[in-house]
Amino acid sequence: MVENNNTNVNLYNEYEKNFTIMDDTLKDCPDIVRRKVILNSGKEGCFFFVQGLCDIDLFQRDFMTPLLNLKKLDMDEIKYLPNKLPVAGLTFPLVIDNLIQDILAGNAVFICDGLNCGISCTLKKYEKRSIREPEGEKSVRGDHDGFIEDMATNIATIRRKLKTPNLKFKDFTIGSLSHQTISVAYLDNIANPNLLQIISDKINQIDTDSLIAIGYLEQIIADHPNSIFPQYLSTERPDKAIAGLLEGKFVIMLQETSFVMIAPVTFHAFTQTPEDYTTHWLGATYLRLLRTMAILIALFLPGIYIALLTYHYYMIPLPLLVSLAQSRTKVPFPPVIEAFLIEFMIETVREASIRLPSFITASVSIVGGLVIGQTAIQAGVASDLMVIIVAASAIAGFTTPTYDLGISIRLIKYIVMICSAIFGILGVVVPMVTLLAHLLVLDSLGEPYFQPILPFKFGDLKDTYIRAPIRFLKKRPDIAKPLDKERGKKNG
Repeated sequence: MVENNNTNVNLYNEYEKNFTIMDDTLKDCPDIVRRKVILNSGKEGCFFFVQGLCDIDLFQRDFMTPLLNLKKLDMDEIKYLPNKLPVAGLTFPLVIDNLIQDILAGNAVFICDGLNCGISCTLKKYEKRSIREPEGEKSVRGDHDGFIEDMATNIATIRRKLKTPNLKFKDFTIGSLSHQTISVAYLDNIANPNLLQIISDKINQIDTDSLIAIGYLEQIIADHPNSIFPQYLSTERPDKAIAGLLEGKFVIMLQETSFVMIAPVTFHAFTQTPEDYTTHWLGATYLRLLRTMAILIALFLPGIYIALLTYHYYMIPLPLLVSLAQSRTKVPFPPVIEAFLIEFMIETVREASIRLPSFITASVSIVGGLVIGQTAIQAGVASDLMVIIVAASAIAGFTTPTYDLGISIRLIKYIVMICSAIFGILGVVVPMVTLLAHLLVLDSLGEPYFQPILPFKFGDLKDTYIRAPIRFLKKRPDIAKPLDKERGKKNG
């Protein structure tokens, strides 16, 4: 709703004047109910609420009926009203614009003749989906609940698992049209107040009409907006968010979105899952090393293969080289074009499986993975080993726990493939070094992105590529500069 200068004024004592301004501002809004009434005292008044956002039963029982039965309602009686109305969240806005914002937020509002203030009551009730496990973050041994689009429910989910008064929430209102709420959760006496101030400054500087999803906010407040690497960890899993809070990190929640952001984070946080802490430390370490190797395979395997075929074929063992030559006799394209054709087919199948209904996704994957791949080999468009190499790279990329990092890996892989086709094995080494240098200069909320590798912190290594036994994880990671570095102390 565009700001109206007529609404940014205090309410008048005349009911008709207030009603005219509000009714004109809210015209062509059929979902906003206006219910005119006459009080027992003979004064005229009107209730406003949004149909579908307000609990009608509570409105009629606890708000409208008690007000109608009042024998006297004037400015002198306003201060006694909270004792006479059995409702929570009772406020008395003095500005018409604030009153309208309360209506649009789902509150029930009442204006009356002789009152130069409104009566606003929180009676929100609207449809919301049930709590269930996030589709994109499946759990084997962890919790099977997830965040939803209702912030009050998300806050309650966190509060249910962290029963401490040190769990704090700092709220902000953004969006000139949406007036959305951003809530930053943190643990007092653990979280660093300097980082909280940095987050607050970034959010206060946001100038936008609306934020449709948490990804908008992530891009706006990112320290390096041009980097393809995610600098904040997005998740729908409460256990992951709570683990971040216990490490002194901050959880940023946006109203009407089910994803939350955890900050600050390191690169290694995107390769870890909650199951790493619910399984034996040897199994968790194995899985982490497996994911790390899979990321390297996804990044560099196609590029290395292209470089060997194009420039360094003498490094390939002779028996394998003979079979490669035979399989490539029918392929009219150079290795890099061949690889990009297969990658293009895999990417289209992947995108189709995401966009199509779930009951035909499996069929599309089978058709794309078997029929198209086999047909491409028989038609001479691609060699069998190239299909294996590209497929292995794609499967390795699927092991990445977070969607954002998976996109970054795929983009970098294409750069490596192009460079290797031009410069050979040097085209693999140079992007590798450049990638490492880029990770070293990145930061998340001002904290080094690639720690504990650089700056090197030996104590934090036990929870990166390996996962030490729980009894050895007594200190919180240094990424968030927590005030209390020791776990298990009585922090409230």
